[in-house]
Amino acid sequence: MTLYERLAQQFIDDIKTQKLPIGSRLPALRVMSKQHKVSMTTATKTYDYLQQTGWIYAQPQSGYFVSNQASAYQANNATFPTIAVNKVEQRDPKDFAPQNGYNPTSALFTPLGTSMIAPELQPIDELQRCIKRVTRRSSSQLFEYPEPQGDKALQIALANHFHYDHFSFHPDSLVITNGCIDSVRIAIETLTNEGDTIAIGSPCFSGLLDLLVGLSRKVIEIPVQESGIDLAYFESILQQGVVGASLFSTSNINPTGLTLPIEQKQALAQLAAKYQTPMIEDDIYFELCHEKQNTLPSKHWDKEGYVIWCGSVSKSLAAGLRLGWCLPGKYLAPYIKKQIATGFGVNGLMQSAMAEFINTGEYRRHVNKMRTQLNQQIHDYRHFLIKHLPSNAKVSLPYGGIVLWIQIPNLDSTQLANEALLHNIDFRSGACFSTHDYYHDCFRINCGWPLVESQDKNSVYQQLKKLCQLVQSTNSLS
Repeated sequence: MTLYERLAQQFIDDIKTQKLPIGSRLPALRVMSKQHKVSMTTATKTYDYLQQTGWIYAQPQSGYFVSNQASAYQANNATFPTIAVNKVEQRDPKDFAPQNGYNPTSALFTPLGTSMIAPELQPIDELQRCIKRVTRRSSSQLFEYPEPQGDKALQIALANHFHYDHFSFHPDSLVITNGCIDSVRIAIETLTNEGDTIAIGSPCFSGLLDLLVGLSRKVIEIPVQESGIDLAYFESILQQGVVGASLFSTSNINPTGLTLPIEQKQALAQLAAKYQTPMIEDDIYFELCHEKQNTLPSKHWDKEGYVIWCGSVSKSLAAGLRLGWCLPGKYLAPYIKKQIATGFGVNGLMQSAMAEFINTGEYRRHVNKMRTQLNQQIHDYRHFLIKHLPSNAKVSLPYGGIVLWIQIPNLDSTQLANEALLHNIDFRSGACFSTHDYYHDCFRINCGWPLVESQDKNSVYQQLKKLCQLVQSTNSLS
């Protein structure tokens, strides 16, 4: 992090803890510069960053003040719905799937539905240059079957990249895959058999539920609330020995945007080792912490190899590259064996291009830029939704990822989704994220497109506006 980013983070921490209350005036630029012994340029960049990310605002001839974003942060303690658990309940997800599946594929694509960043935010020119350089340098090896475990250069590049974030591992322990969902699939097939039960977080990413349906696995849902995962309930499940593995997201979780506290991440790794029950960590949003300080994954505290860490560039860079990875821990050998049995490796050209993209520093620059950009977009979407939705609506306040989780009491989000499709608007109803019926009044929207005011009816601005109107009309009827 740059000096001004570190300084801005100090202000953000003070705002979160109410050391700097809402509406309080910040020191003038010259005063702040002297207090922190930084240049006026650094002081100006610090305040500019805080303004861009919504933490402060400038009032002409008066100074800088803590904004309502802090109010939203502090008022966000309102509890979202969570499943109620009184006993162990193994459920077959295919018996509870909505009519179109957990992750319905509509005949249309709109920016509010699929969790991804807009094409204009992707570094297409830089990627193309990397691909051209790799193609010119490469020989016949691009036409051979790739190594099952992955390209050595990409393994080293990724190890160096994550070492910069204080998450270190040996390149030889990494397996390259065709995206994060592929990493998770191989892990599930390596660790469990058809009919086995897997513990999952709830609400759970709809694509994982669809995957579990396809693999014929049962689930036990573990509640994940604002305070984190219900560790006591999860440990009681492990004690009874009814699950063959667990599957959790831990950072910037889809659909809620929550990140588990460090203590809980440590506890998950310890529980996996204590009960010798492997945990698959789907960490696809790991690099999209908006505050530019990555929280470490549970895998960081895994001492005995029971945590299988999965990631990808699908959310941080481009989904179409189909590049992911896995740290299988003690299950490395059977994981690679399963990978070989179900595929012939990953596209060699794309692996080489990604290694080049990382080694040139382009990927790091892009990710840092995305964190600031997505922070601003989440702020813009939240402000719009709070303004246009009913007053009793709850809108999540994530500090990472691309999505927002919204609850409106008494709303039928499935009915709303069907109504929205008639207007060519796609989003995800709460029913997509659980086998239980606890999220019927919730829905998820993607915030990966910049929210720019436009009169074009197909723009994300007009689609979001129309969605809010549909909510208002549906809510008034109920």
